[in-house]
Amino acid sequence: MSTSLLRDRFDFRPDVLDVIISGKSALDTPNSFQLKTAQEASDFIDSYGYDLDKPVENAEVLGNCHEALNFIRKHFLLPENPNGLKLEVPRKILEITDVRDLFLLAGYHYPGQTHDGQGVYLRDWSCSLLKVMHTIAHIDRDLRSPYISDIQQQIFDRFYKFIHRDPDGHLYLGDDQSSRIDLAAFETKPKKSRDSIILKLLHKPENVAEDIFDRVGIRFVTRTRLGALEVVKFLKDRMIVIPANIKPSRSRNTLIDIPAFRKVLAEQLGRAESGKVTYGSLLDPLENFLEEAALTASSGAVANPDNPHSSEFYRAIQFTARQLIKLKNTMYDDLRELKSRSRASGLDEDISKILERIDLKSVQREIRFFYPYEVQIMDMKSHEQNERGRSAHSEYKRAQVQTALKRVMGSLVDAVR
Repeated sequence: MSTSLLRDRFDFRPDVLDVIISGKSALDTPNSFQLKTAQEASDFIDSYGYDLDKPVENAEVLGNCHEALNFIRKHFLLPENPNGLKLEVPRKILEITDVRDLFLLAGYHYPGQTHDGQGVYLRDWSCSLLKVMHTIAHIDRDLRSPYISDIQQQIFDRFYKFIHRDPDGHLYLGDDQSSRIDLAAFETKPKKSRDSIILKLLHKPENVAEDIFDRVGIRFVTRTRLGALEVVKFLKDRMIVIPANIKPSRSRNTLIDIPAFRKVLAEQLGRAESGKVTYGSLLDPLENFLEEAALTASSGAVANPDNPHSSEFYRAIQFTARQLIKLKNTMYDDLRELKSRSRASGLDEDISKILERIDLKSVQREIRFFYPYEVQIMDMKSHEQNERGRSAHSEYKRAQVQTALKRVMGSLVDAVR
């Protein structure tokens, strides 16, 4: 076997050894695209899922290209982003009308492209654009996205019916005044913007829309840290949240030192059972302990390895639950009525035959799927510190943008230094 054939047979490139086998993201792998001809680029795009010979699909891919370019300008370049790169988009990139050219440029196989100077610059820009386009494609193909308003309503309604205000305007969680847990605030997260979803995916190794767990979010702010634990118990006891539907890897606690709290709680309950303390006097030592105890990583805090931008100073209980969403499929009723009327009204024979061929057994009367949502619970003091301190949301978003910028723009970051 010739040397060239041997090299070709055993050319285990990074996309084989690093991505498929070792779990590295394709977005972080250099030289992933080695497509030498327009036909190879077409074959890749077809395998990805798009048929460029179909005008609608070709237009969709080009639309993703234009959206990706506008996204990069807005979030990664000056002057839109004050901390962005001082770069101009190359004219060749602006003039792209065939997405296959991006793949050829990314592999140094565009006609006349060299491995230095402008050729490298075009390669880097093509790779950056393809990374964002890949992210946009996954967002657009998430079948659940069109139902987000109905999803939010079904999830939020389970919580809203237990949120009340007393005659004095004080907010509380509970079935009635006797079971109330005083709240400083109750918030539901508004729908994430498209750009926010793209940014989030661009700094996640998985990089697929199904892995965003906080499109629907709920936040409780309690008066005390003990109240935060009471909220969790209430949600479980009323079956608003089902433990079996919790995603364990998404649970985070940077608010309560659980082992230490268990010890203090056992001591106080023991005293109560022996008649040494009353219910009222039981609360004070528990609340005092929780207010004074500093939770650190060594004393039970659970870090967030999936999100490097979460501040070490952020204090909250967070978990991801899943709820079975049920949506009525209006098409089922419409088709059934249409079939019924066609028999009675004497429609055109060909139309009647088409309607009779429609088997309603293959049409779902109800669309059902599990959908994740995030719950955050914190006490009032922690909430105030989270908002104004080093863990402020503005700092979080700025760090997120910078991480996505470096990941997407790659070598172009060094080009402006």
